[in-house]
Amino acid sequence: MPARRFSDTVTIMTRTIMKSLLVPLLVTLIVLPACAPPLHPQALGDYLKDLFESHEIILVEDDFFEPVADPYLAYAKLINLIPASHQSDQSITEKTAGEISEQLLSIKDKLLLDGLYGKFDMHEHYRKGGDIEAFLKAAGVLGISKIVFVPTGMSPDNSGYETHQEALIKSIQKKYPERVIAFATIDEADPRAAELFEQALQDGAQGIKLLGGHPDFYDEPLNSENMYKVYRVAAEYNVPVLLHASIINVPELRDQIDQVYSDFPEVTFIHAHYGSTIMSGINLDQIAELLDKHPNLYTDLTMGGGIKRYHKYLKQDLAKIKDFVVKYQDRILFGSDIILNTAKSKDFDWIYDRIRADIDLHQKVEYTTQFGEADWVHGGFNLDKEVLRKLYYENPRKVFGY
Repeated sequence: MPARRFSDTVTIMTRTIMKSLLVPLLVTLIVLPACAPPLHPQALGDYLKDLFESHEIILVEDDFFEPVADPYLAYAKLINLIPASHQSDQSITEKTAGEISEQLLSIKDKLLLDGLYGKFDMHEHYRKGGDIEAFLKAAGVLGISKIVFVPTGMSPDNSGYETHQEALIKSIQKKYPERVIAFATIDEADPRAAELFEQALQDGAQGIKLLGGHPDFYDEPLNSENMYKVYRVAAEYNVPVLLHASIINVPELRDQIDQVYSDFPEVTFIHAHYGSTIMSGINLDQIAELLDKHPNLYTDLTMGGGIKRYHKYLKQDLAKIKDFVVKYQDRILFGSDIILNTAKSKDFDWIYDRIRADIDLHQKVEYTTQFGEADWVHGGFNLDKEVLRKLYYENPRKVFGY
């Protein structure tokens, strides 16, 4: 047997030594867990309470329309500081605590601490690509928890609505089921309108918005046989119908919708924008007559892109419009009628300021806004909390049968 070379002997010894060192090291790596990030000494609920109170934000259960077990946890979810699934007794890391604190500081000055948390926003529009996260964040800091979005195409026949509708129902609503309520829409003149509406309901839509009563979209009477098929679907699925019917600009719509409201008493209708009766003057008597006649009818106070025009008439006779709101407080809904699209200008600040204008109108004695004449001090309704509760919460719940 040949003699072993010295180099071979060194190699064998080296391998033996390395094996003796590596095996225990590998065992140690397998058995011992990876080093976990340091935990914050408080559970999430306690941390949030201390965090908010350190910034002089004091919350109680009565501040929320919905019953809550932990107001600080509920508020943190509302303003998007934490995911909806988080619980009070949940452990958090030091890093997470720091991130929550940093996010709160970034929006602290915009928080609307009015004790009216859990508002429903019943009328907004969505086009694919709009910054939904910016919208939800802006709405959240204003105390809005649920938002009705309508997929909206272009005039005159609502062209392109299918693309926006698919994104809204199948993507946005599924991603934010606690926040987003997706409505469907149609082209009223499409002979397949009722069929397409029913398919949208089966896909997850929770109502419908009709644009056909808008002067720029009007191409089919709202009491046509084609439209009656749509109302029958709404009745079958027990979902609300939000509609734009400009009874001042398109006078024949007045009799059309009067007939529809009568023929479908089981359907809840929402006649948007005061029935567009603040137009070329204040003509609230027409929407008042419809509300008096039809118990299945609601209206909303949305001003949309016409906010400057509405402010003009609000300034002319604020008391008359406020009297209407107070008289019909059980039948009125809140919203802003924003079209959320890909415009870069519609960022968090723009959305916040636009919705804030509508909230200030309802809640304040006076307010200013960038939407309209910048040098105007606008008068507000200064509504009682009991009336606001109906507009923001109780009336929407009746619409959806909650």
